[in-house]
Amino acid sequence: MIRDIVHVNLNVSDIKRSIAFYEILGFKVMHVFGEREDSEVEEGVEFQGSRSRGVVLTLGDHPHCFTKIELIEWVDPKVEFSPPRSMHALGVSRIALRTKNLLEFIEELASKGIEMEQASQEIDIVGAKRFALFRDPDGVLLELIEF
Repeated sequence: MIRDIVHVNLNVSDIKRSIAFYEILGFKVMHVFGEREDSEVEEGVEFQGSRSRGVVLTLGDHPHCFTKIELIEWVDPKVEFSPPRSMHALGVSRIALRTKNLLEFIEELASKGIEMEQASQEIDIVGAKRFALFRDPDGVLLELIEF
């Protein structure tokens, strides 16, 4: 029986840029793995002859915190660029992140250069009050939602 989702994996084109972006959102680096620029050590992240480096980011300090994102930059072969996905495409459409004061958080993100793709919109769905949409540096659609 499945108990919960452990993490969501996002392939990124620039691991440092993506870490900096997700840290602005409040994520913290929990674990670094794979090919590291600061040493010759590799922690065995090899899959079907490919090599990568990555991090696990968490929104909490506890090792079993349920909100985790794994960022992976493929070193060999390099990640293939693809245009941002439409909300209407099959598969994962967006990742929703809960926030306490959406309007205040949007202002904070704007002051750090992160703009919304869709401004805050009022809703009344399963207790949610409002949401807004924006994209990460590689075009992944993210949703901020306030309950």
